[in-house]
This record gives sequence, C-alpha cells and structure tokens, in this order.
Amino acid sequence: MAVLFRIMVRCPTTGEVFDTGIRTNGREALNNGAYRQGMVGCSKCGKFHSLDDDAFMEVENRTDSDTLWRPNP
Repeated sequence: MAVLFRIMVRCPTTGEVFDTGIRTNGREALNNGAYRQGMVGCSKCGKFHSLDDDAFMEVENRTDSDTLWRPNP
C-alpha cells in the first residue's frame, strides 16, 4: 500500500492546524525545495503563510491510496 502524506500548516497567528490540500508520496517533498518560498492562504486567519517555516507532513489514511498510479517495474 502506498503511503500518502498531506502537507499541513500550523497558523502562527491562531496556532490552529489546517490542510493545504497538497498531497505527496514522500517526505523529501518538503526537503528538496519543491515548495521553497511557497505560500498558502490560511483558512484560520486569512493571511498567507510560508511552506518553508510553518509546514509539516501528516500521513493520510485513505483506503484508495493503494490504487495510486505507479510506474511499471
């Protein structure tokens, strides 16, 4: 089964966590610079927050995640 992560952000203003809607299949997504200097609109306070400073990953428990597209071996 494929592991799917969702990128979450903790709002520095309210301290509440919200889902960015971004999904990825590995932790390297935040480390490889793909989202460097990225900003996301906050559903909690209405401001924009940095994916560099405020983001973290959470495992998404989806029953269909084992049917994600994968390249042929």
